[in-house]
Amino acid sequence: MNAYLAITKQATTDSSAHKITLCQAIQNPPDKGKDKGALYKQVIQEYKSAWQLKGQQEWYQARFDQYKQALAANLSLSRINEFVMKNVSPLLIGHGGISALETSLTLHRIYGVPYIPGSAIKGLAAHYCHHVLGKENSDFLADHTYYTALFGSQDQAGYICFHDAWVSPHMVGNALVQDVMTPHHQAYNAIQLQKLDPKTSAAPRDDDDPTPLPFLAVSSSHSHFMLTCAIDGLDEVQAKQWLDIAEEIVVHALEHEGIGGKTNAGYGRMVRVTGE
Repeated sequence: MNAYLAITKQATTDSSAHKITLCQAIQNPPDKGKDKGALYKQVIQEYKSAWQLKGQQEWYQARFDQYKQALAANLSLSRINEFVMKNVSPLLIGHGGISALETSLTLHRIYGVPYIPGSAIKGLAAHYCHHVLGKENSDFLADHTYYTALFGSQDQAGYICFHDAWVSPHMVGNALVQDVMTPHHQAYNAIQLQKLDPKTSAAPRDDDDPTPLPFLAVSSSHSHFMLTCAIDGLDEVQAKQWLDIAEEIVVHALEHEGIGGKTNAGYGRMVRVTGE
């Protein structure tokens, strides 16, 4: 069951007449939150059931191994760093993306599973490198020596390639979970969003009705991160040194900053997993 198609094209494996459709979740304003929550619950149940079918996990494991073998076929092991991280709070990648359901979640369009794009990992690492490490050593500041070597510039490629992070095969079947946010002052917040006149619009009140807004998130899962260094100008030892530096930056950024949406609220925090 492809969760991406389920929340964008209403493509599911359940033909029940009692199911909530994507159109219902979008077009029923009075019960929008309720219908949307029912749709997400339905998608999560179908997703879990599909991954319990015989052969599903083995199929994903084969795709997972194929991805790693394709990298190893062209690079020596000293030019590949693989490590595993576990999110200790819900993960929201692509939360602000365009979606008919107001909130989004990055899902693989072919496999229908959550993942972390390499571009998001690189962006987080670059931000942490400049704003945190740059305070300790100016070479880590943007456009300076170490930063440019790791992440590149408009004139040259960086040494490190940041690949998509995949959920571990033994956890992918339980990777989706429903979460909720509850804004209390929608009328007041609409002053800025809809450019209403603040003099004629209602001020926020303690008795304003909260409006629960459900959304999809990634539950506590293990994600496999892969970094590679294919620069011909570096020997094996130098490549390994730069990979180790990049790995430490990614790990510390995930532990202390978090990745994805709502990190200020504690989402997206991860810790390193050993022995996997």
